[in-house]
Amino acid sequence: MLPVLFSVVLSPFWAPLAALAVSLLSGAWQARGTRAAGEPWKKALQAGAVWAGGTAVVLFLAVRMLGDPGNNDLLHLKRPLVIPLHTYGLLIATAFLVAMQLAGRAARRSGLDRERVMDLCFWILLAAMVGSRVLFIIVNWEDYAHDPASIFAFWKGGLVFYGGFIGAVLVSVWYMRRHRMPFFPHADAIIPSVAIGHAIGRLGCFAAGCCWGAACDPHLPWAARFPPESLAYQSQLSNHVIQFGAARTLPIHPTQLYEAIGELGIFVALTLWRTRKRFHGELLALYLMLYAPLRALIETMRGDEERGRVFNFLGPLARGAWWNLSTSELISVAIFAFGVVLYVTLGRRAGGRTAPAAA
Repeated sequence: MLPVLFSVVLSPFWAPLAALAVSLLSGAWQARGTRAAGEPWKKALQAGAVWAGGTAVVLFLAVRMLGDPGNNDLLHLKRPLVIPLHTYGLLIATAFLVAMQLAGRAARRSGLDRERVMDLCFWILLAAMVGSRVLFIIVNWEDYAHDPASIFAFWKGGLVFYGGFIGAVLVSVWYMRRHRMPFFPHADAIIPSVAIGHAIGRLGCFAAGCCWGAACDPHLPWAARFPPESLAYQSQLSNHVIQFGAARTLPIHPTQLYEAIGELGIFVALTLWRTRKRFHGELLALYLMLYAPLRALIETMRGDEERGRVFNFLGPLARGAWWNLSTSELISVAIFAFGVVLYVTLGRRAGGRTAPAAA
């Protein structure tokens, strides 16, 4: 577990200048992308200005919310600003960049508009972050009802992949309809990238100590033991599984790594199958049918009960019952069923026709 990779320390003089530089680079990058898409300079400059301004606002608010009390005004800092580089955040950013680049390459191979796909990936990122947070809040509403302000404290954790996936799909449908992009060809180009991005993201979960597993055989060679600063340790301590002062958690399944390996396998399988697909939408359907069982299996080894269970409202009757599925297990059943229906329906529509395969 390595929650913080290292920290960057900026003096009160350099911190605003660094934020300005990052904002301008963000705007320049977007302007470059807009021009590469064939848009005129006027539109490129407008897009760059919006991104530069938006980035500046985000950085200012980030310091306001996350900075030390009394030293959280970016323009009037009283002492050096310490910016911890969290391993989780770094790996999530890496996952997005890798997934976005692979999606762009796949789109180009399939004869699709790469720049349009790259723009779509940005909206997918926003939708995924919001959707994953919303589902977590819904599942744990009792905790947030007493402290509504904590709903926006996303930096404290609390994300559910399925919520992000559903949000990304909804935004993708909206975006593609708006720009008249065929859904299934684009979905096939993007979905393998979702798998590899998720795999990298799960490594971030392991580094942060979230999404932990249940107790396992202490002799299991790959059993994980997390330190006191981890969420897994705090959970076991609050549930009286370990005693105060314990050096580590009990040995637990590294479910984050299990899922990362599984997602990597799905990415490889979809990438190899891409040249053999028979109809548009096949890779999307295969992903749904492969990931849902993987997630359902891993859910049986998860130890973070905070993610919620469907029938907890029944009280002691449901506690520990096999039929009291976690939220993600129930969604996995629906996702798998939808994947099967999608595969059969699209396959029948395609009949003997074969979709153009990507090189």
